Amino acid sequence: MILTQDADYWIRQGQLPILDRLGNAPEELLSYVARYTDAEYTPVQTEITPEFLVDVRAAMAELPSVVLELLDKPLLGVYFGRGLGSSAVTDVIAGPDGQVLGLVTLMDDAAFLQRSANEWASWKESTPFLPGSAYQLSLQIEASENDNRKNAIQFLLLHEFGHVLTAHSEFLPDWWIGAQKFKASEEYTFLSLCWQIAMNGDIIPLLRHDFAHRKELRFYSKQQVSGDLILAIYQALEKTGFPSLYAATNAYDDFAESFAMYVHAVIMGKPYHLTVASGDQIIMDIGDYWSSPRARAKKQLFAEYLGD
Repeated sequence: MILTQDADYWIRQGQLPILDRLGNAPEELLSYVARYTDAEYTPVQTEITPEFLVDVRAAMAELPSVVLELLDKPLLGVYFGRGLGSSAVTDVIAGPDGQVLGLVTLMDDAAFLQRSANEWASWKESTPFLPGSAYQLSLQIEASENDNRKNAIQFLLLHEFGHVLTAHSEFLPDWWIGAQKFKASEEYTFLSLCWQIAMNGDIIPLLRHDFAHRKELRFYSKQQVSGDLILAIYQALEKTGFPSLYAATNAYDDFAESFAMYVHAVIMGKPYHLTVASGDQIIMDIGDYWSSPRARAKKQLFAEYLGD
């Protein structure tokens, strides 16, 4: 939670048309990220080019209308910085009295300066693993003719907007209230599909959705696992209800990834295709999650939520 000293600013931002809630990050957002980021990263202001803003605005404008309608009230905007330690972060803005005003997404523009959609997706997918192994990961989220920066930004924003939509929802506990205020696992419609709240308040996967090395996975971090584990990890993932490796890391990223992938693949009809290769040989080909039996419960939940 980000406690602001200027609640009026954020209230004004939330009243703008949703495609105009964009801009350089206020200092309090960067200061917040700095408190929770590894020392190797230093969040700073960045200069956003008009061309980059055009891509962000277009990425949002092309989202299904139902998504933009759901976001209109809670989303206070998308803001830009550099050195965040990840492609983006999303959190709650609250006034000095603790009253929640809405949510903001802070995006690192550097992650997208030199990467197309498929390059960015493949890079992100590879970040948990040490380089130099026999395996290589490739993730396709766009057809070749649409493999551009705008569509990389769009997928990233869909993930972050998934976090926005979990706030004050029936899907997951509000992450900022503390585990002592969580309800029972089964009272959260999304959480109970693959996760449970342990006696100590931790949210952990149900046993049938856990697998070796899952707890060691860190995206965008130098705490990487051996790349020699790639094949075994993805084979184990295929036996769970998680749509992606990122989704397996925690319940909140599970919802965000599931939401992003459902909107991207099911509603917008775009590809999501991951391969594990060794040299020129494809070792594992991971197809359409949403057509598989393991996706049935999540697919029904999102179909009902998004009216699809």
